[in-house]
Amino acid sequence: GRLWIGFLLAVMAAGLWAYVWQCVHGLKVTAMREYISWGVYMTNFVFFIGVSHAGTLISAILRVTNAEWRRSITRMAEAITVFALMVGAPMVIIDMGRPDRILNVLIHGRFNSPILWDVCSICTYLCGSLFYLYVAMIPDFALLAPPAPVWERRTLRQRLYRWLSLGYRGTPEQRLFLERALATMAVIIIPVAISVHTVVSWIFGMTLRPGWHSTIFGPYFVIGAIFSGTAAIITAMAVFRKVYHLENFLTERQFQNLGRLMLALNLLYIYFTLSEYLTTWYGAETAENRLIDVLMGRGAYGIAFWSWAVFCLFLPVFIVMYPNRKNLITRLVVASILINIGMWIKRYLIIVPTLLSPYIPAEAAGVVPSYFPTWVEWTVTADGLATFLLLFTLFAKLFPIVSIWETVEGVQEVGAKNIGVDVVVPIEPAKRSRFQPAPALLVGALLLAPGILGVARGEPNDKPTPQVTVSSALEDDEKVLVAVVRLDRQPVKDAEVTFFANRLFGKLSIGTATTSEEGRAVVSFPVDLPGDANGELRLEAEITTPPEYASVRGQITCEAGLKKERQIDPFPRALWSPKAPRGVVFTIFTLLSIVWSTYSFVIRQLIQIRRTARPGA
Repeated sequence: GRLWIGFLLAVMAAGLWAYVWQCVHGLKVTAMREYISWGVYMTNFVFFIGVSHAGTLISAILRVTNAEWRRSITRMAEAITVFALMVGAPMVIIDMGRPDRILNVLIHGRFNSPILWDVCSICTYLCGSLFYLYVAMIPDFALLAPPAPVWERRTLRQRLYRWLSLGYRGTPEQRLFLERALATMAVIIIPVAISVHTVVSWIFGMTLRPGWHSTIFGPYFVIGAIFSGTAAIITAMAVFRKVYHLENFLTERQFQNLGRLMLALNLLYIYFTLSEYLTTWYGAETAENRLIDVLMGRGAYGIAFWSWAVFCLFLPVFIVMYPNRKNLITRLVVASILINIGMWIKRYLIIVPTLLSPYIPAEAAGVVPSYFPTWVEWTVTADGLATFLLLFTLFAKLFPIVSIWETVEGVQEVGAKNIGVDVVVPIEPAKRSRFQPAPALLVGALLLAPGILGVARGEPNDKPTPQVTVSSALEDDEKVLVAVVRLDRQPVKDAEVTFFANRLFGKLSIGTATTSEEGRAVVSFPVDLPGDANGELRLEAEITTPPEYASVRGQITCEAGLKKERQIDPFPRALWSPKAPRGVVFTIFTLLSIVWSTYSFVIRQLIQIRRTARPGA
């Protein structure tokens, strides 16, 4: 009802405000620091991408295998896929301190980077899921927007249905085009979905970190995604069955079949979990052992791990396997909720403890890394969940949550009993809801964007800023670096200045000095440091104290102490170099071309449906 939608909008507004706060003040308002660069946001990303596999499993696979009992649940599964992707994908952008730099992935992305693969696969999957959902809804749009005389006034919703129906009237020719499009999308969306979570796992598995660098991560993530997606569709079915009184369409048979499937996936996920951690523990490598101690010890992560294992991994098995069929739906719902809570915790435990346990212990550098999400991260996470639920709620109010045409067709062809519904003849669509979702909601969200950007720019700073001038000099037969700090043309005394050399993978500290009365800070020149291909070094001097002048820097480019011989081709084509192997580039382009060519074929079928519409339809 309105109270539920109002609550979700309030949570979304709080999350939007928290994200604006993060944009204004930077990632320092989160708990992410130097060692913990990923946290709750990446957990949400992996979780929602996993939940999106519900549509692939329930709809595509069951449609390809011609499982008749799927007919009344395909719409919910397909909607879960689309909305989970729409919420999960932006989590990566939220995780970035500079959201505008996501464009660098497209402008400067490397074909040998799993991050670029992930962007391509998720965008392809989202487009394919939208196509798949829309194609399966075309006959229902036609049912909800029957032909009417020209002089009869249509409501806005009827006009929307009529426009989306493409003039479909169920003629043999149109039916042929529809079946081609639907069958094609059902086949192509399965490998696309599997590739998405496989590539997500490669972001971790292709990183040399304890607990991540594993060949099993691909299938492990895919099974976990299908597992959580199945649990999500069971929960959604129970909610819509109760709210919209769909007991005749979402029967115990569908719950029983999905429960068996969820049980099989649960046992398979237990197998993968035992295989992963047993292999890691038995290897007895130093870094891996530290990770196991953090993950399964007596600390907070140990409590979270064993709570997940007992209540969210093994307990659902016994709940589903309980032989008494009484309260079957209630037991399955409890198990599915536990599973999805557990899968979120599991993704968190995959990410954070590994970052806390690098190969070189952080304690060796005098740092004790820790991570617990701040209120900003929790609020943005609640915003993501509320957005997912709101999209689902509005979808159910605007469109049939049960596929009308598939259910009617199943009753006519094989009978109600064989498709798992309790109706004798096709019934007329239920009365349309009076709810008219205000398009102003979406318009308002767009109008908020300039305001967010304006706030993010911040107020101009009127305080004077010191200037740092860097130069090299020869003092007492020794080459030195000199940084002169001035404020309003006056030297700044007792300011701490740190000198850096820019290297390929970051900044290398050269030394730290305090400015004299003349505002000069002097350190030895790194004469043994090689330069670039031109024999040049890019050096920086940055003020670290006093705090009000921190991060003010100056830079200089000068000849290096050791000149590096220029190579004709320093980077061969390899996975580790900026130049991707031709085989990788060819494979990526070939796979994307196949998928998008298939999408274009589906679009051509939809165009044919529109062209064959009867005049005046």
